[in-house]
Amino acid sequence: MLEKLELKEATEKPEITINYNSENADNYKPDLLLSKLENVEGVNALIKNQTIDFNPNLTIIYGANGSGKSGYIRLLKKTFYSKAPEDILQNIHLENGHKPVNAKFTFKSNNADIPLSYSQKDNAEFGQFAVFDGKGLFKQLAERNEFEFRPAGLSFFAEYTNAIIRVEKKLNIDIATKKSVNTADDLSSLFDGESEIKNIVQNLNSQTNIEDLKKHTPYSDEDEVEKEKIQKQYDELLLASKGKEKDLKNLEAIKRQLGKNKSSIENLNKYFERNYLTTIKDAITDCIAKAATAKFEGVENFKTDQIEGIGTEEWKDFILAAKAFAKKQKSANEAYPENGDNCILCQQPLSEDAEKLITNYWQFIKSVAEENAKKAKEALEKVKQLFEQLNFDLFPQDNTLTVWLTEKYPNELEELKKKLSEQKALAQNIVSDIQNKTENERDEIKVSTIQHTNIETAIDESIKIIREDKQTKQLARLLKEKTFLEHKKKFNTHFSKFETYVDNQVWLKKATEANFAKRTITDTEKTLSNKYFNQKYIDIFNDECRKLNGNFGIDINHTGSAGKSYRQLKLKGTNPNIVLSEGEQKVIAIADFLAEMQLSEVNRRIVFDDPVTSLDEKRKSEIAERLVIESSQKQVVVFTHDLVFVSSLFSHCEDLKISKQCHWIENINGSQPGKIWLNNTPSFEKAYKNSGKAQAYYTEAKNLPPKVREDKIKSGFAALRTSYEALVVFGLFNGVVQRFKERVSVDSLGAVIFNDELKDKVLDSFYQCCRYMEGHSHSDKYSVKKPSLDNLNEEIQRFNEINKEIKAKRKEITKPSL
Repeated sequence: MLEKLELKEATEKPEITINYNSENADNYKPDLLLSKLENVEGVNALIKNQTIDFNPNLTIIYGANGSGKSGYIRLLKKTFYSKAPEDILQNIHLENGHKPVNAKFTFKSNNADIPLSYSQKDNAEFGQFAVFDGKGLFKQLAERNEFEFRPAGLSFFAEYTNAIIRVEKKLNIDIATKKSVNTADDLSSLFDGESEIKNIVQNLNSQTNIEDLKKHTPYSDEDEVEKEKIQKQYDELLLASKGKEKDLKNLEAIKRQLGKNKSSIENLNKYFERNYLTTIKDAITDCIAKAATAKFEGVENFKTDQIEGIGTEEWKDFILAAKAFAKKQKSANEAYPENGDNCILCQQPLSEDAEKLITNYWQFIKSVAEENAKKAKEALEKVKQLFEQLNFDLFPQDNTLTVWLTEKYPNELEELKKKLSEQKALAQNIVSDIQNKTENERDEIKVSTIQHTNIETAIDESIKIIREDKQTKQLARLLKEKTFLEHKKKFNTHFSKFETYVDNQVWLKKATEANFAKRTITDTEKTLSNKYFNQKYIDIFNDECRKLNGNFGIDINHTGSAGKSYRQLKLKGTNPNIVLSEGEQKVIAIADFLAEMQLSEVNRRIVFDDPVTSLDEKRKSEIAERLVIESSQKQVVVFTHDLVFVSSLFSHCEDLKISKQCHWIENINGSQPGKIWLNNTPSFEKAYKNSGKAQAYYTEAKNLPPKVREDKIKSGFAALRTSYEALVVFGLFNGVVQRFKERVSVDSLGAVIFNDELKDKVLDSFYQCCRYMEGHSHSDKYSVKKPSLDNLNEEIQRFNEINKEIKAKRKEITKPSL
């Protein structure tokens, strides 16, 4: 760039070749999966030593509000891509001893595990995952958004723009540096007084010819001798002329003060001219008239003992409404009331007095008398304040001008003071007229400034006489010659500064001609994005809206800046977050997120945090189906507290034959959030209608070492607890009322099995399960202790016995009568 601007010697440049770097692609793995998250530390108040296994298709983490889901989401948003990343909070309940944030992520590719820690979150594996949550809604719908995943080649333009910006910044730094070295004011301040040389320095610029400057060099010994000679002549002559110099300065000072005084008098005269005085009198007359009109047309004319609330807003509203209604009873050119008209309310004939009263009401509505009276009074008040603030003391006793006039022009001074006193008295009378609303004709009083003009002429004559004195002319000539030689000496002393300044001005002129063409870069990127990328996004976005039943007429605007393309969603030219409901916004945001993720060749997994908040059941089902379908293409993880949504996800997985895993997250005793119960789901799943899940954990635990075995035993009790919940719904109450079923199965009431003995057995067994789940006891009756295999087996058998007893009793009551 510097060479192109001729600010640097030109050199040979190599040809630039842009090649595709295949190594970049190797950082991303098309078969990458996240298989496990464990050993989370330093995140909110999450309990330690937890593990989450991830299904290759769909993983659901279900838990109530406050169970610890947000802690895991914050961690994932900090490590994966998110439009609304959040800082990870430490445990606010601990005053000290906070651990640094850490977690172990196990990825899988090519059948090999890739273990990575939180500190390695800049690795390419983390960049292949993205998180959607409701907190990014506003950014998605109200702001323009850069595409996170785009064809790699398009990133060249943003990087190229950044390079150009860095070059531009470097140039601007150089420009600022050169501007700060010896500015024109700095160089000019080297010279006191005026001379031809100073004038040259003040006009230095990029067009200045250095050779022309050298005409005033060098400063010779003869110049120095001549300067000293002139200095001596000047000093001797100046000493002899000191008295005249003083007189000259005094006269010039008096003339300036006299001019200011003259301007002050002329300004006062404007307020005491006949036209202005007439205007004030007319304003008083107008104010009096408007006040009278207001009084005549005012509310007082309508007051009567027969009606309460005359003058209130309700009374005025009633009159306005009546007039509007009356207009509808007449044609456009007819007035109401006219002779012979009836009352528009009671339809009785109107008397003459009634017609007059109604007409007065209409006049009152149209009248602006009271408002006009108020404005007229306010206008007069401003005039009054103006006259009260006028300054007539223009000749203070100790003032320099007053002292001089007393000595030189006493008669003129007295005449001026007299006129100013008359103006002051007139001003006081005007203030009185305004206060008392008195209409008085006031005569014009103006202070003549002819004395000022005459005195100024006399001063100019005196100054001319002093200046035309030969001695004064000789002093001026010597000063000019002396100043020139002094400036020539300084000019030669600082000549290198002037050369540098001119060179810098030439450099700056060329530098300002730099054209970085950033707009061209952005336009080129935008053109290529439109050709290879943007339309594809639009097509996918519209397809996603259709799949989610979200065809709300969303338009997509594409813009470019700094070599990047952006998109912004619009609905009839308005941001969707202003027009659409919260639920509709959520659908559009999910469509936008899924569309961008589909465009990515890199993204392998998407995480959703409560994606169905504020949605009805139909919408929940539509989104559940879409996410289940998406999970057949890439990993999908859903964090949710919504059981209806979980049920819908399960149903669609079953219908579409998609594998899934569901884990339950809990806050143990309200103080230990983040407890993960692996492969544990709400009680609506068929697998919990018997003890099969708990039995599977028991069988697996028998062959494991003690520490791992304990975790499996606890999971077995968690599964058994869920089986008891299912037993209550389907066993005791025969599915009469089921979760997420709109209708109550009244026909099933006949097979309900319930008595106190069964109730106590179920409660006792349920609490036994809770007892063995870590730190989770619903009753003081059961203390917490470490569970064993025998405990689990005992409780499984107990469940089977209760289930068997319920089935036997149902069989008895449903046996056909003989």
